[in-house]
Formats: sequence, structure tokens, C-alpha cells
Amino acid sequence: MKRTNAQTEGLLLKALLALSMVAAPSATMLASVKTNAKQSPLLNATATIQNSALQRVQANTRTITGVVKDAQGEPLIGVSVQVKGTGKGAITNIDGQYTLTTNESNPTLVFSYVGYTAQELAAGSRSQVDVTLKEDSKVLGEVVVTAMGIVRKEESLTYATQKVKAEDLMKVQDPNVANTLEGKVSGITITPSAGGAGGASKIILRGNKSILGNSSPLIVVDGVPMSNDTRGRRSMSGEGFTYAGMSEGSDPLSLINPDDIESINVLKGANAAALYGSMAANGVVMITTKKGKEGRLDINLTSNVTFDTPLLTPKIQGEYGGSVSSDGVSPDGWGAKIGSLTDSQLNFKAPLNTTNFHAGETTDIHLRNYNQDDVAKFYRTGVTTNNSLSLSGGTEKTSTYFSMANSHAVGMMRNNSYNRNTLSLRQSYKFFDRLQVNVSLNYAQTITRNRPGGGTVGNPIYHTYLTPRNVDMNYYRDNFVTANGTWRSNKQTIFQEDETNGGYIETPAWADLKGSRQNWAFMNSDQNNPYWLMGMNSNKNTEDRLWGTISANVDIYDGLSFQARVNYDQTRYHSTSKRYATTFLPAVMDDYGHYWDSESKNTELYIDYLLNYNKRFGDYDVSASAGWVGHTIKGEHKGTSVTATHYDSRYKVAPTIVNYFDVSAGDKGATSFSKSSNWDRAWLATAQIGWKEMVFLDGSYRRDWYRPYRYLKSVGQSAADNYGYFGVGANAIVSKLVKLPEWFNYMKYRLSYSEVGNSIPNIAYAQATKNLQDGTVVGSNFNALEDAKPEKTASIETGIETLFFDNRLSFDLTYYNATVSNLYMTVPAGNNRTRVLNSAKVRNQGIEATIGYDFKPIKWLRWRTSYNVSFNDNKILKTANDALGNERLIEQNVAGTHVKYASGGSIGDMYVPQFARDEKGHYKLNSAGQPYVEPNGELKYIGNMNSKWQMGLSNTFYYKDFNLSFLINGRIGGKVISLTEQLLDAKGFSQRSADARRQAEQNNVVAKDYGNAPGIMLNDGSGRIVPVRSYYEALGDKSNPGSYVYNATNFRMRELSLGYTFRNLLGANKNVALSFIARNLFFIYKDAPVDPDVSLSTQNGLGAFELFNMPSSRSYGFSVKVNL
Repeated sequence: MKRTNAQTEGLLLKALLALSMVAAPSATMLASVKTNAKQSPLLNATATIQNSALQRVQANTRTITGVVKDAQGEPLIGVSVQVKGTGKGAITNIDGQYTLTTNESNPTLVFSYVGYTAQELAAGSRSQVDVTLKEDSKVLGEVVVTAMGIVRKEESLTYATQKVKAEDLMKVQDPNVANTLEGKVSGITITPSAGGAGGASKIILRGNKSILGNSSPLIVVDGVPMSNDTRGRRSMSGEGFTYAGMSEGSDPLSLINPDDIESINVLKGANAAALYGSMAANGVVMITTKKGKEGRLDINLTSNVTFDTPLLTPKIQGEYGGSVSSDGVSPDGWGAKIGSLTDSQLNFKAPLNTTNFHAGETTDIHLRNYNQDDVAKFYRTGVTTNNSLSLSGGTEKTSTYFSMANSHAVGMMRNNSYNRNTLSLRQSYKFFDRLQVNVSLNYAQTITRNRPGGGTVGNPIYHTYLTPRNVDMNYYRDNFVTANGTWRSNKQTIFQEDETNGGYIETPAWADLKGSRQNWAFMNSDQNNPYWLMGMNSNKNTEDRLWGTISANVDIYDGLSFQARVNYDQTRYHSTSKRYATTFLPAVMDDYGHYWDSESKNTELYIDYLLNYNKRFGDYDVSASAGWVGHTIKGEHKGTSVTATHYDSRYKVAPTIVNYFDVSAGDKGATSFSKSSNWDRAWLATAQIGWKEMVFLDGSYRRDWYRPYRYLKSVGQSAADNYGYFGVGANAIVSKLVKLPEWFNYMKYRLSYSEVGNSIPNIAYAQATKNLQDGTVVGSNFNALEDAKPEKTASIETGIETLFFDNRLSFDLTYYNATVSNLYMTVPAGNNRTRVLNSAKVRNQGIEATIGYDFKPIKWLRWRTSYNVSFNDNKILKTANDALGNERLIEQNVAGTHVKYASGGSIGDMYVPQFARDEKGHYKLNSAGQPYVEPNGELKYIGNMNSKWQMGLSNTFYYKDFNLSFLINGRIGGKVISLTEQLLDAKGFSQRSADARRQAEQNNVVAKDYGNAPGIMLNDGSGRIVPVRSYYEALGDKSNPGSYVYNATNFRMRELSLGYTFRNLLGANKNVALSFIARNLFFIYKDAPVDPDVSLSTQNGLGAFELFNMPSSRSYGFSVKVNL
């Protein structure tokens, strides 16, 4: 087909115009074209077309200038001014001025600046466009995402919410985004576990609400609830409390890439979450992720690196070592002063114990005559890196967001590392202007090696702290293995033929074993070389999670719309652990080694349908939704725990293979398998009516059906299988109803009431496990339930929200009172059975306040500050009575501390035994001069493990392109028990015990009644002097945790960021931001010798205990953010 000259010219013109957008031709090139055009008609035509195109572009290009100011007429520095739909733009200077060029005939300018509402203005034919930006305020109609993903104006809400934007979350990143909420939201308590990078964190909103059940809020991501259980969480009995191998792992919230989050909206009250029914009792943390936006391709790169060091470690004395004899060195600090050993005592051979080794075998002992800070050498500087890339763009019909990120941490302990990779894709489509389809797909993988924790058994921290300082740790650090070592097995049972009577006879046997053997100064029970534990024993956890959502929203007619959403979520988890032979346990030595291998798969399917109606009728705004929700969960678990050897199939000989780490190792019956499934269904409805945008009324109702209650009803243990929940609320925009003073800009009063639920805890109903090798099924030891029903929270909430002085000063105040009834708890029922009761009642009441101010003391400086404070009072109103009407004793006994649940008390009340006293109030002493705890004596109340007060103070300063931010947060009240300090005293490693010995020696204070040993006067008023060692051994005895209770009040510098933005460094609106960042820098005030905010466990009732925890880290480093 022939093209006309006009068509040809048009195609060439388009090509040249495209070329001109890449690079304008130079004068030399144009001159060359003009010269050559005289010789060629084609070049002549081309040159004519190009000149014509350039003239048209130049004719359309124009310059637009202007000034951007705030409401007070002050110029704003650093405002982004962009030509919508193009890559062109500018940044205002110190006088608020900008200049840009465009060839658009009627360009739309987009003005955006942090803390102000973005504005779009059509420039038309104007060459100067000035604008006044308004404060980003709730009175301007900001919308928030509420329960079920329903979007409403913030001023219409009848309950308390608090929104944290991405810019506030990402100033100083943490691998677990939950930790970045600390101090930024009133009423929230974040308790990280001792699991290091990627470890779980416990979130509590407005106090503990359950005893057996979950007290953490529901996590919702883009409208879809997410299971957020912690892996490896200990039971409430404290079972396995001392075992480092049972350290708690990650939670699903730690799998989310923080850079993908647009905002987090915390729905605090029960009414805010009423549409989630039985999952709503503890509040909701709603995460909204980033989506693609209309306009040019937006590329963001974020990279940060932080260096991690221990924030706080115990004060361990370096003055006295372990006692030395021909049998070796004692594992304590009660020996002679360091430096007093003879040359022959520094290196010698000591006999090994005859239980695990043959008589006459010895081990080399290496000691030293100097002190060294072995704790400082034990920890290394950890390095954490976070790198993220995101791409965003779209048109009016479709938009795309894609991100990929990696978080990697080299831990402060050797051989510990954490790695997380995430991929996210979000796609949005619009069809026929009435149908919108959104697709979200996410993948995350984490690999954690040798996750740190706490406890004593198998914990390198425990063995490092409790090693005498005259042991040559430098030698044992580099020589923790004896190659081709020998040892004996523990007692084995074999079957030998009975030649006299026939058959077989059970016969005890011991095997001689050989292999890599631990090398340590103490080769006996409960003693391990910490570098053997880190260098040989290992653990690896791999978690893969794939989740995606498809949602469709169709605009049916005149405010009526329908939404359908389907979410699929699958998590696979694989964990392997190896413990090498000759690792010592509390009572025995591991003779063959041990191997653990576990796999689990959990699959969730979530579906909801919502019919929405939004319409304005004169002065009234009506919003209503009704829908159905379905949720199914299925789980599979297979676990193998084997002795790392190979047994003869007929058990005729004792095995001799060691460290055989395979699932085929060990004896039969080593692998167990379990399956679980659950579902819940619900109908729900909500409606809101507003009058002149001044008064709003709303109500919600949800009815839940549960699989557990359907089963319990079928066996006569529950009266129903479905339960209803509701919430009602109202608010009034007082500032619109009455005329307030000019300086009083805004006031809203709100009131709400709701009744929501908390489903039955998993522990409370029958569970069974099947052994794959022998086929046995182990059932539940729980008695039948009696009229089981969900835990129910009845809550009332009221509050005000205000703005003053041109919206610069904000003040919010909320009061709440929530009573939880039908709480589940367990009591012994005899015959190793447990009875589950559904009768307890708990009340939480408190206040929350937030005040913020936006200062502009001078035109070039801006200071934004916010202070939040909250108070919560928890009280147990009722527990359970026996058949005679007497209150039952319900408690946890954790490391000698009794955590009691009694009427009139609070969840977390702790009681401890006391030293026995005579009629004069003096300590009773045993023959060694030691105070002792009276068996079955009266318990003393020492306080509650939970803080009543929480606070956070954030400040951000802007000066030109510099910004400085810092966050101080704290807790007032609560108690923490340091079992580490307890053991340090008992073993003579604490600085206190060394100081007491030195003072006794210097002042010649002796215990005359106890062999004239260095003495200390008892603090009971008796004037008696007892041996220092006897006193501290008694003080640190495991029966006496009460001497190690500390006030948990603390204030700290939680976050610090100092940054500079290089504007237009890589082109128009292509900025680079460089920041120095720090987290958990230092304590401003604390009383405890440990970090009171970090817990060994996130389980209910275990939050107060510290036992050789991995120390929290002080992090500092740099962050780079690039926008292209």
C-alpha cells in the first residue's frame, strides 16, 4: 500500500519527536544535515521535517514559575511540583519558589509535601501558578480503612483508631514490622522474644484479656485476616522453660517486607473490630500495602545496613576464679584470686569421670593467671542489611506494583544468621468503568540458622557467663574438639539368648564409642564448652509462605456495589537440629548424639462477599454493607526425634555408631504425625447514617458458626454452635454544631458499645497424635467440657478528638472499660486428667491520650512533635469455684515463682516463697549458716509483671533538606525477674559476691561460728555474720527467686535518624536520601540489670522472666533511599 507524502511526513515527524525527547540534536548535527540536504532531495525533505518538528516543540514549550506557601503565608522549602503524567517537575527553594518547563497545552501541576495535603491545579495558559498548601488534617476528610476493608471518612468513626504512615514506620527499620510500632501508638505494648533477628513479638492492645487463649490482636493485611501464631511458643506451664533448644521462633508478621507497607491502622476498641466477631476481642492491626499508581513508572530503591552490638550484659566479676586441685577446676567463682596459680597449675591433666569414660582417662586443663572479658569476646558485631526494589506505575485502566526485597542478618553469636527474601506483585484492572479487579500475589522465604534464645541447657550464653575467669577461654575457643576421642555409652538394654531356658534375657550393656569428642575444662553433667555448642550443634529453620488474593468490585447501580474476595495462604516449615555426642545435659551425657527433623504445612482459604450501599439523601449520608465470610484451615505435621545411631534390629548388641544424623536413625516409634482442620463461617452487616456531616450513628452485627462448637454441641458439651456479636456507636462533630472560638478549630465527641468474642483455645478441646511407626494414638487428657461457649468481651468506649491554632495542635483522649467473661482456665481433675472451666471474668479499663504540635519557630525550621501516653488497669473479677463454693487455686509455677489467678487480683500477679524466720523476725539458718525457704510456707506478693503506663515521645525537625527524628519510649511499673542474676550469685560470678568477699578480706570480717571464713552480716537485724559464700549460695538458690525481682520501669532512646535529601540528583524529581539511623541506642532510665522489655517467652504468664536471654541489640548504621 502506497503512503501519501503527508502520511510519510507524519510518520517521520512522530519518529523525530520521539528522538527529540531523548536528546536534542546539536548545532553541528543540524548544520551537517542542512549542508547535505543540498546534495540529496531525501535529506533535504528530512531536514525540513525535523526543523518543522523542532519549531512546533519549541513553540509549545513554556516556563511556569510560582511560589508555594503555607496557611500562614510562610514559604515552604522542598515541595515537590510535578507535571502530572510526565517525568517533569521541580522542587521549591528556600523562598518557596519553583521553575519548570513543559510542552503541555494545559498541564496539571501536582504539589506534594510531607505533612500537607497534596493539591492538583490546572495551569491553563498561566505562566505563574502560586499555591497555598493546607495542613494534612482529619478535618479535610481523610479516609481510613476499617474492618473488612470498608473505607470510611475518619471523622465519621465512632471509635478510637490510630494510623501510622509508611514514612514513620520506615525511618528506622526492624525486620519485624511489629517492633516499629513501639512508642508510636498509644495503648499498645510490644514485647520482643529473645529470638534475635526475625523473631516473634507479642502485641497487646489495652491489656491482657485471656488466660488460656490468645491476647494478641488480629492481624489483617489488605482486608484479609492473617494467622499470627508464634512458632515454638512454650506452654503456660513453663514446660521446657530452661531449654535453649526450645527458643521461640518467628511469627507470620515477621515475613512481611516493611517497605511494602503503605500504612498501619490500629483499631483499638472492640467496636472498631466488631465485624470480625469471634476474632475481634483483642483489637485489630490493619496493614495496607502499597499499590500501583497512575502515572509514569516510579522506581524506588532502599538499602540500609546496621551494626548490632549488645545493649546490656551482666556485670560478671573478674577478681576470683574457680578452685583448683589435682581433680581439676571447680565450675564457680569461689576460688582464690586470679593470678595466684603456680606454673604447674596452669596446665595439667585431670581425671575424667568414670560414668562416661574409662577409669584412668584424663583431660588436659588449661588455666590462666589473668582476667579477660570473655563475654565481650563471645559476642561479635552483628550486621543487618535490608535491600528493597519496587516498581510502580499505571494508567487510568490498570496499575501495577512489584517489589523484591532481601533482609539478611549476621547475628551477634557465632554461626547465627537470618535471611528473608520476599516478592510481591499487585495488579489492578478496571473494566467498563464499573468493574475493578485486584490481584495480589506474595511469596516469602526465611532461613534461620542457630536461632538464639535463652534458658540453660544447650545455651552457649549460659556456659559463657558461668565459666570461671581463670579458665583459659582463648585455648578452649580454638580447641573445642578432641579428634578421635573415646567415651562410654550410657546403659543400654540388649537381649541375649537364654541357652538354659530358651528365649531371651534382658541384659544391661555399655558400648565403647569413638569420634569427635568435646574438649572442655569440665567434662561432667551440665557443663559444656560454649564454642562446642556453637561450632558443632546446629539448627536450621526454613519457612516458605505463599499467599495471594483476588478481589472484584462491581458498581451495580447508583451507590450499590458488590465485592467478592478470595485469599489462599500456604505455609511450609522445615526444621532440623543436631546435637553431637558428648554434649552434656543436666543429668547425663548425650552418648550417641540426637537428631530432630520436623515438617509442617498449613493451608488457609478465606472467602468473603460484601454488598455495599453508599448514597446521599439530602442532609443524610447512608452507608451499609452486608456479607458472608468463610474461613478454612488445614494443617499437617510430621516430627522425628531419634538417637543418632543405628540399632541392631534384634537388639543383640549395643550400637557403636555415633552422630548418625538421619531420620532413619534411632529406635522404632520415633516419628509422629498429626493433622488438624478447622473452619468458621459468618453472616455480617453494618450500617452508618450521617446528618450534615455533623452527627454519625453506626451499628454492626455478626453471627459466627464454628467447627469446634458444632462438635461440642453434638456430644452435649455446648448448647449452641453459633454465637452473635454486635457493636453500636455515635459521634458528633461539635465544632460544626456550635460556634467555637477562632483558635478552637475542631472537636469530635464519640461513644460506642460492643460485645465481641474470642473463640475456644486449642488447648481446651480434644486432640490426638498418631505414631507412624507403631500406630499408637495418644488422646487428650482433658475432661469433657461443661456448657462451653466463646470468651466474650463487653466494651464501652468514649473520647474526644480536637484541633487548635490552625490545626497545629492536636489532642485526643479516650476512656475505655472492657469486661471479658467466660474465660477458659484449667484445673487438675485427678488421675493425671485436666478439667477445663469456662467461668472466669476479667476487666480492663484505662485511658489513652495523644497530643501533637507542629511548630514553626522560624521560617526555615519546622518541628513536629507528638506525645502519647496510656494507662491500663487489669482486674480479675471471677475465676472458678469448687463444689463447695470455694475459689479454686489456679496458678503457674515458673522457676519457683507462682503466677496466680485469683479474684481481686490481676493477670500477671506474682508470688514467691520467703526465707524462714523465727519469732524475732530473724532468718532461720542451717548448719552452713545459710537462710532457707520454709517448705510450704506463706507466699509473698511481689507485684505484677505487666506495666500499667506506656508512653512515647517522637520529634522530627526539618531544616532545608535536612531532617532529624528521634523517638523516646518508656514503661512505668511492672516487675521483671532475672534468673540470670540469681545463678550468678549462687555460683559466685556476680560482682556483688566478689565485692562482699573483698570487703570481708580487707576489713577482716570473718564468720567465727563457721570456720572463720570471710563473712557478711545478715540484713535481718540480728547482727549475725555468716560466710559470704554460704549467704550468696542461699540467696541464689532456685527456691528463692524473690531476691531478684526488679522494677521494670524504663525509658530509652528507641530510634534516631539524621538525614539529608539530595534533590533532583539523578534528574527531575529523582532524589537520593541518605540517613544515619540508630535503634535502641541507650537507656535514659532503668532499674533492672537486664532489659525489662525483652522476654524469654511471649506466652501468657511468662513475660516477666529473664534467663540467660540473648541480649537486645544496639543498632546503628546508614540508610539510602533512591527515587527514579
